[in-house]
Amino acid sequence: MRAKNWAALTIMAAGGLAACATPNQGTATPVVALAAPTSTIVVQPPVVAAPPQTVYAAPPTTRTIYPAPAPAPAIPVAQTVIAYYDAINRGDFSTAWSLGGQKLAKGGTLASYAKGYATTSWAALTVTSVSGNTVYVDLSARQTDGSLRTFSGSYTVSNGAITSANMKRIS
Repeated sequence: MRAKNWAALTIMAAGGLAACATPNQGTATPVVALAAPTSTIVVQPPVVAAPPQTVYAAPPTTRTIYPAPAPAPAIPVAQTVIAYYDAINRGDFSTAWSLGGQKLAKGGTLASYAKGYATTSWAALTVTSVSGNTVYVDLSARQTDGSLRTFSGSYTVSNGAITSANMKRIS
């Protein structure tokens, strides 16, 4: 009897099928055990991300920036003369008149002052230097007939207006 139990255990443990005849005493019981189907396991290497790259950036350039010195009082003086010729170039003789044209016209009217520029196409002014209230300039004036007149001299400015001029024609 012990043999019968052992055979049954073998079949169950193997998990397979057994063909058995009815056991007789003294006869061996044939047992056929089938192996369990094999499992296939595919082992793939782990996915590895690219190693991190270290990128070196140059540190920002450090510069010390010092504030500009306060503008000299002469700059507004030069700006007055520049604004005067800008108004003339735009044909805005009222503005030019208020920036000093009235003093330069020597008692004339705004209309006669404007008429004095009737043959001037444009004027190019170069400020060469400033000393106190005096602005030194070179002036080129293109005429309507195509000719060019050049001047050099100075303007004196007071309270935001030209008060006098000392200009000499060069050509």
